[in-house]
Amino acid sequence: MESFQISEQSKPAGPGKAHVLVFTSGKGGVGKTCVTTNVASAMVKRGARVCIFDADTGLANINILLGLRPEATLEHVLRGEKSIREVLIKTGEGIAVVPGASGIAECANIGGQEAKRLIAALSELEAEYDYILIDTAAGVGDSVLQFIESAPFAFLVISSEPTSLTDAFSLLKLLNAKRYGGSLKVVVNLAADYSGAIETYRRFAAVVDKYLQLKVEYGGYVARDENVPRSVTLQTPVVELVANSAASRCLFALADNMLKYIGSEQAESGLSDYWRNLFGETEVTADDNGLFAAAPLADVQKTKGEPDAVPATPAAELARKLLVAMKTHGLDQQGAEAFVGQFVAGFVEQYGAFPQNFRPLFYRWLESENYAAPRLMELVATLEALYSARYQQPLFNLEDSAARLVAQTQGVETKLAELVHQLRAAYRQSYQHDVFDAQQEILQAIQQDDFTEERFEQLLKALRDGFQTRFNRPYQGQGELLLESTAEALEAMAFEEKNLQDEINLLTQNFQQLTTRRDALLTAIKTSQNNSLLLKTGSSVKG
Repeated sequence: MESFQISEQSKPAGPGKAHVLVFTSGKGGVGKTCVTTNVASAMVKRGARVCIFDADTGLANINILLGLRPEATLEHVLRGEKSIREVLIKTGEGIAVVPGASGIAECANIGGQEAKRLIAALSELEAEYDYILIDTAAGVGDSVLQFIESAPFAFLVISSEPTSLTDAFSLLKLLNAKRYGGSLKVVVNLAADYSGAIETYRRFAAVVDKYLQLKVEYGGYVARDENVPRSVTLQTPVVELVANSAASRCLFALADNMLKYIGSEQAESGLSDYWRNLFGETEVTADDNGLFAAAPLADVQKTKGEPDAVPATPAAELARKLLVAMKTHGLDQQGAEAFVGQFVAGFVEQYGAFPQNFRPLFYRWLESENYAAPRLMELVATLEALYSARYQQPLFNLEDSAARLVAQTQGVETKLAELVHQLRAAYRQSYQHDVFDAQQEILQAIQQDDFTEERFEQLLKALRDGFQTRFNRPYQGQGELLLESTAEALEAMAFEEKNLQDEINLLTQNFQQLTTRRDALLTAIKTSQNNSLLLKTGSSVKG
């Protein structure tokens, strides 16, 4: 999968705080940290500036997965021994990592210089990065809950294992009791395929809805992939190692959705805001000397002569008080949202339903020109998921959904072709074979009247090139293979013939040598016999 830069719509809207996303799970072993690191890597490949807060106490899984060896942690920053830039580690992929971030969860009671250093460090990171991803420890400890509460967006990683579902349910039960107000989505990891992931999500969401009266949204899934364990061994994110694997495609899709639906809006609150409020509701500002000083937020939001709290009055009076506070007493958006949330929650608890004018107000809000399109799309997707969870069936049947998809292509050939390609890819991923018989499709295309010999030659060349790419050798048909094997056999016969001829020549040479030696011996024998005869004849004469 190719890397490309994210569009302006995907980036945080203007300067300000980074978007804070927390990844958590009810138990260990579901791949939470692996999802976090790969989503971060995918975001970086899309052009986003990403920082990971390693809040997984004691295990340092982020360091292991990314091959990091930190020499300092956030604790050194709190003590004033290091700056946040000195503690920060950057990977080869461009991900920034803050090691030992779990330590701040144990510092709720710190004050003075440590609190100032922490908030200053967090503010510095929020200004430099687009996204801060928090990897919490597994389980339901206080530090885990605290980190989840600090993030406006939480992703609960589960698997199909019963223990994962029960532990995730326990975590949601505690978050529900704490009235967590952020956006929480469920990510199904280690899924066999998309349908299996949806089934796991629906079973989990149904239990949560039944026993906690809580709606959890579907956030995506990550397919089980043999490349993931290999990437862990190599300490390289799987989206970097095998970008087109099943798990990588899911992780890229997850990251793209985050960039599209979260990154399109400006962050309203950040980590520094959460910890600033936790440290005695103090606001950190810069004085004339550039140093950080703390001031109570109550002093900022309250003016002289106004009561410290909104009195218990009828709804109209409460609304009027809220407007007055917003316009004349410096009540910021976060404070106004908190007040409205408490008021609506109290109304529902008292009367069992939202105010009657809630629906028309809601529609007017949607019709406003300032309502961003990505947020509206997210709302529609959420309503569709709620409908499916409530009635155990999709909002649109298969035929309607197909018609809507075709309509969205707007008659553009390339868009329609891409849609068909994606549907075929999803079918193949689920069932390990193509929805159409490729061979039959080719034969049918050849039979068409407009299929020319030139196109046939082009098809043959494309098939040969595809064979070369797939098997790393040129294609050879049966005739070509037979000719090649025959040529090899003839070459072998010629080699054997040469060897035999060499042996014949050697034998002939040896035979000639034997003949020469035999002739020499015969000549010697004859010479010896002649000499003996002459000796005998000479002796006879003398006698």
